[in-house]
Amino acid sequence: MKPIYVTKTFLPPIEEFVELLKEEVWRTHLVTNDGPLFQRFEDGLRKFTGIDDLVCVGNGTLALQIAVRALGWNGGEVVTTPFTHVAGSDCLVWEQCKPVYADIDSQTFNIDPAEIESKITSKTKGIMGVHVYSNPCDVEAIEAIAQKHGISVIYDGAHAFGARYKNKSLLSYGDISMTSFNATKVFHTMEGGALFCKKSKMVDDLRKLAYFGMDKEKNITQIYGTNAKLIEVCAAMGIVNLKYFSKALENRKATYEQYVERLKPNNRIGFQKLTGDINYSYMPILLETEEYKLQLLKQMQENKIYPREYFNPSLETIFNEKIECKVAFDISKRILCLPISDYTTEEEVEEICRVINSR
Repeated sequence: MKPIYVTKTFLPPIEEFVELLKEEVWRTHLVTNDGPLFQRFEDGLRKFTGIDDLVCVGNGTLALQIAVRALGWNGGEVVTTPFTHVAGSDCLVWEQCKPVYADIDSQTFNIDPAEIESKITSKTKGIMGVHVYSNPCDVEAIEAIAQKHGISVIYDGAHAFGARYKNKSLLSYGDISMTSFNATKVFHTMEGGALFCKKSKMVDDLRKLAYFGMDKEKNITQIYGTNAKLIEVCAAMGIVNLKYFSKALENRKATYEQYVERLKPNNRIGFQKLTGDINYSYMPILLETEEYKLQLLKQMQENKIYPREYFNPSLETIFNEKIECKVAFDISKRILCLPISDYTTEEEVEEICRVINSR
């Protein structure tokens, strides 16, 4: 049996990708700096998401850093979740913010609004929620808390492209939402990211921050900025991949549902409670105990199956001295994400579930 990894990057027909590069990049010799493919890709995203005010950048990490700077959070406290990728906290520390961790809901795995309220102080500049595995945060409750305290909200939607809540793109919530187009994501540009704004006037600020502090005419208008450009080759990949995204969602949903059907009878396994229309980019399962998880990991690896412990460790153990988020700490020890990609077959899912259920 061939190894089965946690994911496998989707690649479109190479002919379509190469043809687009010939048509634009090789014809114009424009490879970066707001080129025609970049503009075309942004237009495609506007149409797909229904969000007009957006800015594409070189990766999701840069997107978060720019969002934090644009909202003026640098130097303050930011209430966020410990159950996510380390990139979010890295961005806060990079921008001289202090991550303040609020515990998560034990069923949705998202930041718990009640815990957010208890962590807000006079130093709090904002809230950074994460739509974990593309599962929507409690956006109404978080918005109410933000308004009550006069602070802003960023949503880390690195996992959430294509996810929806109440018939809207999940990326339309918050003062700014970001997403990642990294090659591991359900939709990718090889590497890239995007920011989505509530207020149109913020788009120019974000673009200047992403391009050395310069305006559209390349005049330096501020003394801080960075190089966060999305290059033409990556934009080309995004344009082509967008054509296949709806089909990818269908395939992944079928794979996700097959897993649930096969594993649901196993009373040592639990599943994330879904709060909206996810994009099936992950297949998380919550094991009964950490010991059981480690036993399963060993058994799966012996059968050339390679899941991942997304997300372990709980970030408060890295950035704080105390373990205050008991739910996140516990779940991080028991979580496992099973292989799922555009190429996962029914036979592979059957074999993975057979191995799990045999333990």
